[in-house]
Amino acid sequence: MNKYNTNFKYCQLNARLLLVDKSYQREIQQDRVKRIVANFNPALVNPIKVSRRGGRYYVFDGQHTLAALRTLNPSPSMTVDCKVYEGLSREDEARLFAEQNGISRAVESAAKFKALYAAGDVDIIEMVRLVERSGFFMDFSKAKTNNRITAVSKTYKVFKSVSSSDFVEILSLIKETWEGIPESLNTEIIGGMYLFYKNFKGEYKRRTLVTQLSKVSPIIIIREGKAFSSGGDARFARQILNIYNKNLRTNRLDEKI
Repeated sequence: MNKYNTNFKYCQLNARLLLVDKSYQREIQQDRVKRIVANFNPALVNPIKVSRRGGRYYVFDGQHTLAALRTLNPSPSMTVDCKVYEGLSREDEARLFAEQNGISRAVESAAKFKALYAAGDVDIIEMVRLVERSGFFMDFSKAKTNNRITAVSKTYKVFKSVSSSDFVEILSLIKETWEGIPESLNTEIIGGMYLFYKNFKGEYKRRTLVTQLSKVSPIIIIREGKAFSSGGDARFARQILNIYNKNLRTNRLDEKI
C-alpha cells in the first residue's frame, strides 16, 4: 500500500455513516453474511477499512462484516471499529479493494475486475471496449443473459494472449455463430474458440466455420468436451474442429490441437 496516501486512524463510527460505493464493490452475499453471524466471535472481528472522501465514509474492505454486525445489532446507535484512511480517491479505493490478499478473503474474479475497471486500469478498460466492439457487453455481473460475458477471467486471458484484432475476431465468431445466447459465452466455448483460432488462423473458411457451428448447440460442445477428463481448452477446440470438418470433402483441417 506504499504507493497510496496511507494516513489513517483507528476510531469508532456509527454504522449509519458507513457507505458502500457500488461502482467497484461486489454485491452482498447473504449466505456469507449468515455464516459470519452463525460463527460470530467478537474477538476475531477486524476493524473495517474505510476511506473518508468528500466528508463521507466509504467501506472498501469489510462490507460483509459490516452487514453481519448490522444483523446482530440493528440498533441505530450501533458503533463499529474502523480503520479510517484519509486522502484516497475513489480509484485508490477500488484498486485497494482489488488487491486484497493475505488473511483477507480472496476477492472473486468478477469483483476484482470490476474494481480494477473502476480504478481506471488501462488493460481492463481496453478489454471492455473490444468486447463491446464485438457485439457483447461486460458489466461484471454474474447473471447470464444474452450478449453478457460473465467468464471474465477466461476472456481476460484470451485478451492478453492475442492482438486486439484477433481478440475481436474470436468473439465475433462466437457472436455470429450463436447470436449471443448465454451458453455460447461460457468459459469452455471462449477458451475452445481461442485455441481453434490460434491453431487454424489463415486456414479455416470463416463462412464454413459459422455455418457448421451454428447447427450445434454450445451445450453439446461443452458436454462432449467434458467427456475427456483432461486437456483444458483443447477438449473444446477439438469439438469445434470436428464440427467444422463434418461432411466436408475438401478443405478439411488437419488435426493439430
